Amino acid sequence: MVTFMRMSFVFTLIMFLCSCSIFSGVKTGPTKTYVINTVPSVSKKINTGKTLLVSTMDAEPVYNSSQMAYTEHPYQIAYFSKNGWAVPPAQMLQTLLQQTLQNTHHFHAVISSSGQHYDYVLNTQLIELKQVFFQCTSEIHLKIRAQLVDASDLRVIATKEFFVIESAPQRNPYGGVIAANKATGIILREITQFCLRHI
Repeated sequence: MVTFMRMSFVFTLIMFLCSCSIFSGVKTGPTKTYVINTVPSVSKKINTGKTLLVSTMDAEPVYNSSQMAYTEHPYQIAYFSKNGWAVPPAQMLQTLLQQTLQNTHHFHAVISSSGQHYDYVLNTQLIELKQVFFQCTSEIHLKIRAQLVDASDLRVIATKEFFVIESAPQRNPYGGVIAANKATGIILREITQFCLRHI
């Protein structure tokens, strides 16, 4: 009887300790976070004296979070559980786009707040940012829609979608981050050239 009680006590103690370790070890959110911070080099242009408003970048709902999206099959979207973006990608991309445009010296100012005078508006939308896995490789797909608007009469000057595919050096989330930064440099340069052609 005493042996049975001791065994019961030991068993209960083990279960209690295990349950404590299980619940105390649960972590919410990713354990590794990454940034997109690539600003491409651009050639300097003649200053037009115009001010460009870069409005807040919109994003498709599936990409409007800090989760890192990937796919292994057509029509499927999944998210890494232990890897994520530091902030939603659209926020990082908008900041980088604004900086890239400012670096051209083509504009008097490139702003993100509508509280001051501006001549043109650049509206953008993140349509796709995902890592696509194949049997032995992976790649990043990055797609952004850009629209230029004349602020004086709200006339749409031009609209275009930009799509970049960049191979990942590693078939894992970090390889996707490296590829996403390379793809960002390419697509920001293309959007900047688009703006310079029309303004």
